[in-house]
Amino acid sequence: MILLADIFQYFTAAVARTGAQLLVVFGVVFALAVVLWFVSQGIRGMVSARIGMVYYYLVAPGVACHETGHALGCLLTGTRIAEFVPFRPSSDGTLGYVSHELPDGGSFLGNVAQFVISTGPVWFGSAVILGLSYLVGGAGFLPDVRTCFPEGTPPATYEYVSNVFLAAWQMLRNAVCVWNWRSPWIALYLYAVFCIASEITLSGPDLKGMWKGCAAIVVVLFCVNLLPYVGDWLNAGIIWAKPYLFLVQTVLAFVLLLDGVFFAVVFGLSRLIGRRN
Repeated sequence: MILLADIFQYFTAAVARTGAQLLVVFGVVFALAVVLWFVSQGIRGMVSARIGMVYYYLVAPGVACHETGHALGCLLTGTRIAEFVPFRPSSDGTLGYVSHELPDGGSFLGNVAQFVISTGPVWFGSAVILGLSYLVGGAGFLPDVRTCFPEGTPPATYEYVSNVFLAAWQMLRNAVCVWNWRSPWIALYLYAVFCIASEITLSGPDLKGMWKGCAAIVVVLFCVNLLPYVGDWLNAGIIWAKPYLFLVQTVLAFVLLLDGVFFAVVFGLSRLIGRRN
């Protein structure tokens, strides 16, 4: 006879498994994206206070990359794009936009599609930075995931997050060693990374769309984890994908380190200019 306590324990286990899966796949990524948003806003505030709208034209490639991430999210989800404007500064602060329609008029599947579309700049921006880094630095630039991501390390723990930043630091150290700093391509690379890193974060409307879709994903995962054995298969798939997730998280941490350097340089220059004035 199935007792009420057994049913409660079964549902509790499904809730715990769903939370752990969400933490593994999205937790570290979005935590890094939030911190990156604050750093980017700090840079934007200091620079735009000095040069005004010129700053937004300087980071135009990053804005275009951001909007391209949204557009690719639309293509992946089969969402019709009404208008794609990669860069057009306006008085309300909008620098670019992608107008699109949600599938099924904003239904359950539409919310999932909205999540993919809203978070597109994070995934696409990380992929572009990783690709540019590989082109400039070659395979020697990338971290050794096997040493930074030891098998069996629990995800979203202090040890795991520290390993992410260790791998990001290894990327930065590799960059110093393998790059030809006399090459003009390095300056172009740093400019491109600065632009993308400054605009990789999500806007207010993006965050609203992301949370709508996130709620739908939580419901789907919970229902899947209620099915016998299916939740275990899903866990096995996430375990298989963890090295790739780790690489995405490492790229975001690398971008955060670079943005931290940019922030320090901009802050130092603004203080120096302020003293002269």
